Amino acid sequence: TVHVVIDHAALVRGKAEAGERCEVAGGGRVPVSVVRSMLDDAFVTAVVSDGVDVSTVAHLGRRPTAHQRSALEVRDPECVVPSCHVRVGLEIDHVEPWSATRVSRLDALARLCRFHHAQKTHEGYRLEGGPGHRRWLKPDGTDVDARPPPSPKRPADDDTGTIAERQARICDAAIASIERLGW
Repeated sequence: TVHVVIDHAALVRGKAEAGERCEVAGGGRVPVSVVRSMLDDAFVTAVVSDGVDVSTVAHLGRRPTAHQRSALEVRDPECVVPSCHVRVGLEIDHVEPWSATRVSRLDALARLCRFHHAQKTHEGYRLEGGPGHRRWLKPDGTDVDARPPPSPKRPADDDTGTIAERQARICDAAIASIERLGW
């Protein structure tokens, strides 16, 4: 384990200014770029400080620690998006992009279902607020009803038309599902 002591401002800015700390415990000063380059490959413990007072202890690196994962499972047993109650296949999300913060803090992590995680990652949706006070926002900043879209009616449930017409609807729906999944 590598222990790094770094001032919060230096971590966010990307370089240490005069009077700020960025050092490997027991090893001396290092550039912030060196600390950032270690984040994905090493187990790094960071003591982030603001002047003399330690403001938080966080584990650097993109992936949450085992302790953080356990805490998230207890705190967020279902997708944190309001009105979404999916409990299976949840994914851990950095509420603020990790590339901007370079830390994985419990208060900045949340569990989302795959649907909402994809919306946030690829479509510009945002999650705001803390546990118990979450808001799900469209890319334009307006609140949305965040329930996943309802499952389409199964073609087999539509019993109108001839047998051939029903079979054609089932085949069309299967092809559409395969195309949607990219198979």
